Amino acid sequence: MNRAALWLLAAVVLAGCPADPVGVAGPSAVQGQTWRLISLERNGQAVVAVSNPDRYTLAFDEGQRLSVRSDCNQCGGAYELRDGAFSVGPLACTKAFCGESSLDADYSSMVGTARTLETYGGRLIVGSDRGTLRFMR
Repeated sequence: MNRAALWLLAAVVLAGCPADPVGVAGPSAVQGQTWRLISLERNGQAVVAVSNPDRYTLAFDEGQRLSVRSDCNQCGGAYELRDGAFSVGPLACTKAFCGESSLDADYSSMVGTARTLETYGGRLIVGSDRGTLRFMR
């Protein structure tokens, strides 16, 4: 990615950040919606803009089940969201090879190790031990 594209990406990401603190999400803030990944940030690395957000999604149902689309793979598992703490049980995922440029492995790993979940407007931020995922509805 060239320097101009990186600056544009940084401006887009920062423009989407709220001026005030984000809110800790409760179950009703995330359930019944499909969240599409717009960026992935591995710890200590640059933000990666997702060119096709429909290939990386999260869907929370009321039964505390999580459905994950991770490029060409599908995952499912349990989640718990209580008092600002977020955890995902073991994810069962298909294991197709999605291509060299796929974010599949990083994305599903970060979802599986998620610890925090915050919302603001139509955005969702998921934090894990491995980095940060940013979503839109």
